[in-house]
Amino acid sequence: MHKILIVEDEQFLSDMYKLKFEHDGYKAVVARDGSEGLELAKKEKPDLILLDLVLPGIDGFKVLTELKKDAATKNIKVFIFSNLGQENEIKTGKKIGADGYFIKANMTPSQLMEKVNALFNNKDEIKPTKKINSEKESDNSIVEKSSAKILLIEDEEAIINMYKLRFDKEGFQIEIARNGAWGLKLARQKKFDIILLDMVMPAMNGYEAIKALKSDDNTKNVPIIILSNSAQDGDIKKAKKLGANSYLLKSMITPAKLVEEVKRYLNK
Repeated sequence: MHKILIVEDEQFLSDMYKLKFEHDGYKAVVARDGSEGLELAKKEKPDLILLDLVLPGIDGFKVLTELKKDAATKNIKVFIFSNLGQENEIKTGKKIGADGYFIKANMTPSQLMEKVNALFNNKDEIKPTKKINSEKESDNSIVEKSSAKILLIEDEEAIINMYKLRFDKEGFQIEIARNGAWGLKLARQKKFDIILLDMVMPAMNGYEAIKALKSDDNTKNVPIIILSNSAQDGDIKKAKKLGANSYLLKSMITPAKLVEEVKRYLNK
C-alpha cells in the first residue's frame, strides 16, 4: 500500500482528497501546515507528497527547500498541488526540486487519482486496487447499510464528491440532486430513509424544500438533516420549526461525523 502525505490547510479539501485516496487503496496522511508537513515527512516516510504552496507559517516553497536539503526526505517524490499556476511559480517549484506541478482548479479528485496511479505505474509498481471494506457493523446497527437510501440535495460539486465518497465507502446507497426542485421530485418518486439538505440552492432554497417535503404524505416522515454555512440562531430555529430534524454546520462537520449522525437517525 503506497502512502501519500497531503500538505493542505483547507480541511474541506484535505478531507476530500484523503477520502478519495483511501477509497482507492492508498494510505493517506494529512498535514495542516508547513511545519507539520516537514515533521510528518520524516516520521511517515511517504511515497509521495502533495504540497500546497499557500500554507500558514512556512509556505510550500520553503517546505520543499527543507525537504530537499534533508537526507531523510530528499528522495521523496514531491508534487506541488496548488491554485498558483503562473509560469514563474511552476519554474520556481521545479527548480527547488518538485517532481511535478498540479493545479487544483484544473483537476477533479478522480483526475488527481488517475495522475497519481500513473505516477506509480511508471515506476513499474502495482496499481492500487479498490480497498474492500472489512469493518464489522456495530452491535447497535438496526438498519442494514446496504438497504439504507440517502438523498443528498446539494449544488456544490466538491461537497457532493466528498460526501458521496464517504457514504459509498460505508456501503450506503446515495442519490444526488443538485437543486431543491429536483430533490423534491426525487423524494416524491422514491423512498429514502433520510434526506441531507443544503440551504442555499438554485431553483428552490432549503426552507422551501423543507416546507414542501413536510406537507407531502409521501415524504413528511423522512428525517431531514440540514447542512448549512449559516450559524445564525434565526436560521437554525426557522429550519427546525419547519420540520428539520437536525441542523449541522458544514465547516464543523467532517464526512465521518456526518455518517455517524445519519446512523444515529437510522437507528432510532
